[in-house]
Amino acid sequence: MKNITVISNKRDSIIEVSHRSSDSGAWIVSRWRKKLWYRERISSHWFNDKEQAYAFAHEMNREHVEKGPLML
Repeated sequence: MKNITVISNKRDSIIEVSHRSSDSGAWIVSRWRKKLWYRERISSHWFNDKEQAYAFAHEMNREHVEKGPLML
């Protein structure tokens, strides 16, 4: 089973942490850009433990809030 925790769901992007219960060593932090009716993955970072993944996701969210909207 895949567990997904949404860290940020802003107007222009989504930051989430995902983890499969069958694989205890893979934590994935993904950032998505919202399009009309779908999402486009901007980045994906893999970690070996929960604490590192959540720390990175919260730092990514903090930087996103400070810099403003995503311009690509």
